Amino acid sequence: MLKPKFISAGPLALVIAHAATARATEIVTVTAANPPATAASTAPLRDDLDPATPPPAVYGLMPLWEHTGAVEASGAARGGMRHAQVGIYALTLGTDPYLVLYGTLNAYAKLGLKRTGRVRLALNAGAYLVPTAAESRSIGNVHASTFVNPYAAVTLVPVALGATFLVRPRLHLHGSATVLRTLSAAPESTTLTWGATSWLEWWANNNRSVRVHVGAEGWPTETQEHVGISFGYRTRHVAVQAGYARRFGPEGTSANSIMFDGAVLFP
Repeated sequence: MLKPKFISAGPLALVIAHAATARATEIVTVTAANPPATAASTAPLRDDLDPATPPPAVYGLMPLWEHTGAVEASGAARGGMRHAQVGIYALTLGTDPYLVLYGTLNAYAKLGLKRTGRVRLALNAGAYLVPTAAESRSIGNVHASTFVNPYAAVTLVPVALGATFLVRPRLHLHGSATVLRTLSAAPESTTLTWGATSWLEWWANNNRSVRVHVGAEGWPTETQEHVGISFGYRTRHVAVQAGYARRFGPEGTSANSIMFDGAVLFP
């Protein structure tokens, strides 16, 4: 450090000069030890505080079994192929329009138990009134489901606990555990089954994401496992997701599953 140069100074000037030098040294030391907070060091890891962070998904791609811990924002709504829903405070109410086209009346409700922070929790419940011989119903050459109930109508009542963990602002881990009660006049169709699923979503940017899906469902009646991959695209007013999954059933059987969903968003 450069020492102050005195041309003509008495003892009082020398004391003032030393005091100023010591004060400057103190300021430099404090500044180095306590640097000012930057936007990067204080940026919240929560989409409710940081609009630039992609918000977590409010539902999965596997019907009945895949859920998340996030709910629709209060006052927001969406209408699409598999979901028409609206957010009312902590509650999301909706239906699956695709199944309605095939005669399966349905409705679901999702309650946000924890809606902010890195961990989100939600409780999901629904009711699906599946008509007799649902497997025979089709629109053109498209079949809604391979669900087989040739002799009696069936009511499906799934109850699920979904969780979402924001690992990083662009990396979201979703998981759920589901209990599915099947009610029917036919005793052989009345069952109680369980399932657990998980999927990881990585956002390449604020619009595009890649997901990996794993899960097992239908235990203990007819357990199936699945693995899959899907891709998502989202803007302020459009959300589209599509993917492929491989299902593994009892006795080594397996089948392909194509997953698709799209919706118009009303934030």
